[in-house]
Amino acid sequence: MKAIFVLFDSLTRSAIGCYGSATIRTPNFDRFARRGVTFDTHFVGGLPCMPARRDLHTGRLNFMHRSRGPLEPFDNSFPEIMRDAGIHSHLVTDHMHYFEDGGAT
Repeated sequence: MKAIFVLFDSLTRSAIGCYGSATIRTPNFDRFARRGVTFDTHFVGGLPCMPARRDLHTGRLNFMHRSRGPLEPFDNSFPEIMRDAGIHSHLVTDHMHYFEDGGAT
């Protein structure tokens, strides 16, 4: 199985054609969306990118009881769950500090 999960922060859905934008042309995103799956019902506990990413990794809305910070050793992250199911994944990010001990600062 091959899975590519693309996450952009600071990009609203109204700026992408596959989510209904009539004013901004995004042919590459639209082609990518036609060949894959788009998600319409995800809700995040906090919109700053680090809490939102932790929500996506763990499946928990945890911004209200934990502030900004890296994944914790006790967090069951989505890539770990995929690995345990035999699915190999890669991560490309501009937030490597998010995965380091003490990355909250």
